Amino acid sequence: MNYLVLRNDGIGDLIVSTCGINQLRKVDKKAHITLICSNRNKEYAKILKKDGHIDRLYNLDDINNFSQALKFISILRKIYFEHIFILKSDWKNLTISLFCKSKNIHAINPTKIGKMSKKIIYKYPLFLSNKIFKSIEIINSIDIQDVDTKTKMGTHYRELFNKALNMKKTKLEYIKPDSVNKFSNQIENIFTSLRIKKQNTVLFHLDEKWSDINISKNFIINLLEEITANRKINLIVTNGKYNTGLNSEIWNFYKIKKIHNKNNIYKSQKNKKIYFIKKSNISELIGIASNARLIFHMHGSLTHISSILRVPIIDVIRNQSSKYFYKWRPNFNDYTQIEIKNLKNPQKYIRKYL
Repeated sequence: MNYLVLRNDGIGDLIVSTCGINQLRKVDKKAHITLICSNRNKEYAKILKKDGHIDRLYNLDDINNFSQALKFISILRKIYFEHIFILKSDWKNLTISLFCKSKNIHAINPTKIGKMSKKIIYKYPLFLSNKIFKSIEIINSIDIQDVDTKTKMGTHYRELFNKALNMKKTKLEYIKPDSVNKFSNQIENIFTSLRIKKQNTVLFHLDEKWSDINISKNFIINLLEEITANRKINLIVTNGKYNTGLNSEIWNFYKIKKIHNKNNIYKSQKNKKIYFIKKSNISELIGIASNARLIFHMHGSLTHISSILRVPIIDVIRNQSSKYFYKWRPNFNDYTQIEIKNLKNPQKYIRKYL
């Protein structure tokens, strides 16, 4: 059978959906899975395709005009999809699904509380959902009043696939790409040449999320200095897909010098225990995380990569957001989810996990 999955948003969103995608293979050994991705998660989607977890891949962000949209829909219509799964719930994805004319469309249906009415608002109104969708999974994803101690976000995606495929409850497990060992070995060889030992390595991912919440240069510097106060620690600092002003300020403060031309690895001339790796793609980031004993990260893709690798993580979240992010917590036990205001003593986490 042919299956279509629409997951055109972030890397983390794709990772937490992979338990459901993997269930298609369990139910149908001959499943042919088409994934619609985005610019944000296309590199991870390519890894899944290369490893054989999906069969066909389209990037919705490559469609820039009406003519391209018509051509894209025409391609999809020629493939009869037995089941379609809308995992990013928006009207564009619903329109694409309806044009495919599948009898079995399944969707995640997020809710929120209306600002004026104070009533529950569904992304897809329930009367429409019941008419269009074969099965739905409702998620209270915005205004969470209490911490849901049982449900992880990946559980919702798993449950949608279970309903669609008439499966019993299954264990929540994210797909571990077959390429992980290759990524890990490549970075291990580099780290060995630099005499960086895994048992003493901490990864600090300084991506654009830190800039989005206006964290100061001094706050980051204090964290990095406190982490390296343990003289055994080697600290690896990576940046996100885009360089930010905060990245540049940190690089300038630490007077970094390039030491490995091929892999954009730099060493601080101010603190010899800190290495900076610029412009890492997702496979390199997976390799770096595989060779770390602890990760500090502003909640995002690495949160869920750590779940796959089983590398302990300090999952830093925005202030006053613990009820929301608790559903997005890592899918294993060796983690601490903490609001920024409480991230004051990194050494206690180093002692806990190292």
